[in-house]
Amino acid sequence: MSNQQEWDQKHRDQPIPAPEAFLIEMLPRIPRGIALDVAAGRGRNSLAMARAGIRVLAVDFSLEAIRTLASAVSAENLAVWPVVANLDNFYLRAESFDAIVNVTFLDRALFPNFVRALRPGGILIADTFLIDQAKTGHPRNQAFMLNHGELPTLVAGLQIEHYREGLVTYPDGTEAYRASIVARRVESN
Repeated sequence: MSNQQEWDQKHRDQPIPAPEAFLIEMLPRIPRGIALDVAAGRGRNSLAMARAGIRVLAVDFSLEAIRTLASAVSAENLAVWPVVANLDNFYLRAESFDAIVNVTFLDRALFPNFVRALRPGGILIADTFLIDQAKTGHPRNQAFMLNHGELPTLVAGLQIEHYREGLVTYPDGTEAYRASIVARRVESN
């Protein structure tokens, strides 16, 4: 089974989960323009942003995830454009987004593209697992977990407005070790 088939199987016939708590907390900071939702999955964060008046380009590798999102977008008539694409070869034009949201997905090589793709005044919100999460067994691959203090280095060139890392307790009582950042591209003179 290919990696894409595995992700399609994971997303098939699954409900759309609640948006990431950190995104909801930071939603007032997001400019009301065009946002990119990286590895959007079934669209939990895309839908939250669209309901708040943000237009969203939702990109994910899984056709099944994007189908679920497209159905929800159609039902609510929201400004979300679901796209099936591999972010490794999805070109991000310079200064094309007012916000980029990257939750739970980690590909370090994409961060320079995110920085370049933000418009002046644009904001990057990233929230993903710390290396401490390895002891819980998910994720298993340490390449998908950040080292302590690493996330700020990935957003070089942006002004950090908020950063935290450590154990997070969610409203349902589950816990995870996360690193979270809000960084803004400083306006050009």
